[in-house]
Amino acid sequence: MLVVDDEPMVRETLGQVLADEGYVVDLAIDGETALERVHAARPDAILLDLMMPGMNGRQFLQALRDIPAYSGVPVLIMTAVHGLNVNLQTLGASEVVEKPFNVDELLNKVALAVYRSRDANKSISQPLPSVSMPKVAPAEPERGVVLIVEHDRARLQQLDLMLSNRGFTVVSMTRALVQISRLARALRPRAILLDLKSEGVGDVVRDLRAAKELDQIPLLVFARDRATAIDGPETLLEAVDADLVNFVERQT
Repeated sequence: MLVVDDEPMVRETLGQVLADEGYVVDLAIDGETALERVHAARPDAILLDLMMPGMNGRQFLQALRDIPAYSGVPVLIMTAVHGLNVNLQTLGASEVVEKPFNVDELLNKVALAVYRSRDANKSISQPLPSVSMPKVAPAEPERGVVLIVEHDRARLQQLDLMLSNRGFTVVSMTRALVQISRLARALRPRAILLDLKSEGVGDVVRDLRAAKELDQIPLLVFARDRATAIDGPETLLEAVDADLVNFVERQT
């Protein structure tokens, strides 16, 4: 996530709220700095203030959309003008978020923007570790969403790639916080994979299993070693990527 706002309080508060939800967050004080951040690491979504000194939000959006590689990045416009009537398509934005923020509404919009971004762009910008990858058949469209939590970022990227190549839309994160339940309610995933060593897994499992509308979603808690299993859902110890992919495939 990239947050662009010239007000330090807004910028830092949003950054903390999003980080607490498990997002990796970058901050920028104006449009010019934001473009530098985008080039350094392509964000899954951007929260953007329109009124900023220097390169303002509109100018940033125009510059962003002129670069083909970033034309599909969702941008959520932040405004203090309630009931603002803007043509989002003309601006090149995806959504409007009003200040002061309703945190739940903000996080819902961010979660859906990230999902749409990952669905539209399954490529991974960071290099993967050098491994031997099995050849797979061409991706099949619309095989459904898979939610993944994996504390190891390199392993998360590789698992993301393997499932994406098989036609799944992957929504992934490194910490299991309340966003998982929110996304599960919105997206109805084919399966949820939770790394036992990721922060917050136990709480998320209890939350998912307590909600009757989510109880039927296949849920696998896994560990890469002989960790102690937790009570409740199926737990797979000494799991490798092939095991996790096979679990997802069995649910389709």
